[in-house]
Amino acid sequence: MHRLVAPLLLWICAAAGAQDGQAQLRDRAAGLVALGKYSEAEPLLTRVLEMREKDSGSEDLSLVSAIEELAAVYRAEGRNADAERLYQRSLALKVKASGKDSLEIIPDLKQLGGLYTAMARFPDAERQYMRVISIRINVKGTEDVDLAKDCMDLAAFYISQKRFAVAEPNLRRAIDITLKQLGPEDPALVPILDSLATVFMEQKLYPPAEEPLRRAISIEERANGPSHVNVAPHLDRLAMLFYLQKRYADAEPLYRRSLAIWEISMEPNNPDLATTLENLAVVLASQDKFDEAEPLYRRALALREKTTIASLNNLAMVLEGKNQDAAAERQYKMAMTLGDRIPAVGNNDLGVLVKTLQNYAALLRKLKREAEARKIDERVKTLLR
Repeated sequence: MHRLVAPLLLWICAAAGAQDGQAQLRDRAAGLVALGKYSEAEPLLTRVLEMREKDSGSEDLSLVSAIEELAAVYRAEGRNADAERLYQRSLALKVKASGKDSLEIIPDLKQLGGLYTAMARFPDAERQYMRVISIRINVKGTEDVDLAKDCMDLAAFYISQKRFAVAEPNLRRAIDITLKQLGPEDPALVPILDSLATVFMEQKLYPPAEEPLRRAISIEERANGPSHVNVAPHLDRLAMLFYLQKRYADAEPLYRRSLAIWEISMEPNNPDLATTLENLAVVLASQDKFDEAEPLYRRALALREKTTIASLNNLAMVLEGKNQDAAAERQYKMAMTLGDRIPAVGNNDLGVLVKTLQNYAALLRKLKREAEARKIDERVKTLLR
């Protein structure tokens, strides 16, 4: 009896050790993927797949996660043909286990649809999305709430191809299902309504786009409150719709309201505010309200220049890391010159300019230019005071 137990224990320990080894490899690969180091993650995930094949055989369903992880890395590397081969293998394993009309294969079909779209194999992509809808209807019927999501995915594909005539009925079908299953105020309607507005706006059919945008705003307001950040993008879109129709007086209060929401959620010196500031300024200028438009344009310009300072600083740091010190110094000087022209940086938001100056001072010290570095230090102190 003991002679039988010992080999069994050894086999169990070896199997456990193999699983631990796979987990470690997957963890290391995940860390590399998070850093964008796909070429370094790839051999680790390949090894995981090989280990699973050795343990379970080449037709076992447990291979699916390893296959899909490696396929995702191939896709990130632009190796779409290799990714397709793996996704097809994963799909075949699921079909063998669950059947060709199983709900289990829907995520794989959508994955292939996205891949074929990226490869410009549009008929192949369309077939995957259509097959998803066919499976869903056969298994769950014509009023399943997940069918609305499938119709939305197909519509998004059509919109990307500018096939608006076939996108619209899929969106309307998604709306009808969602209304029936979830009600007229469910937030799940918002992205569908937004896409329907896009279909109209892309075709320059502006009046029909107003109703879905207003409905989206109403739903978001009921769900989150009138000043919630989720409301602002829809206010911006409706304001843009009015602007395109030269309804400037209608667009102005919407942009003002959205700006107020963005400022609360992002703080007044966030560079992402620049677009809304400029849009409001354009609407005001279109109504000859030049005195109101000018400070908005100036503020938007300052915010964009602040972003440019950050980019110049980051570029300088990269160049310095490559030992291209002269090129790095040029970027730091450009950032400093730009910083001198921005009043906002001198008031409420010194962080970007101060960091740039500190980095430049460090470069000067690296170049043994201590006297110049001290001058930069003094400038930093002055700004901080």
